[in-house]
Amino acid sequence: MNFIFTVILTVSVLLMAFISPESVVSSMTDGAAKGVTLSITLIAVYAVWSGVMEMAEKSGITNKLAKFLSPIIDRLFSRPEKETKKQISLNLSANLFGLGGIATPAGISAAELLDKKGDREGLNVLFILAATSIQILPATVIAMRQRYGSTTPSDIFLPTLLSTAVSTATGLFLLKLTKKRSKKL
Repeated sequence: MNFIFTVILTVSVLLMAFISPESVVSSMTDGAAKGVTLSITLIAVYAVWSGVMEMAEKSGITNKLAKFLSPIIDRLFSRPEKETKKQISLNLSANLFGLGGIATPAGISAAELLDKKGDREGLNVLFILAATSIQILPATVIAMRQRYGSTTPSDIFLPTLLSTAVSTATGLFLLKLTKKRSKKL
């Protein structure tokens, strides 16, 4: 992947050097400044939500959330162990709030626990849920839209909810379809 980005950067700089040599340095510094600003915005969003998730874990809310999501998790993951269920519920809840960066550590922990158990189907389901992640509140995108001056940063709520629900349903459907097909072969 680094190779691809290096090639893209090199080709872009060379093309700019021939097309508009005076704008090469200014474009690069403007891009770097925007990148730093975006990073600071995302760090602030993730810091707040990481704190909320940590408080939720210490107060026992995550255990209650795991219990609440238990019927769904049991159905999708063939009755995982308590710690696996907790990590899956943390991953799902962070993804529900559009916080993929915060969901990742819990997803990795859940994947490791499922792998130790040898649950390949569970790993596939977890991957689909993490990759498509139904979002009821796309907090990261709303924060970015707000940061960049959107007058209605939350107007993406319904389209995000619909598109992520469709992508998750499609992913799970295709997984079940391929599972049935592989059993026939």
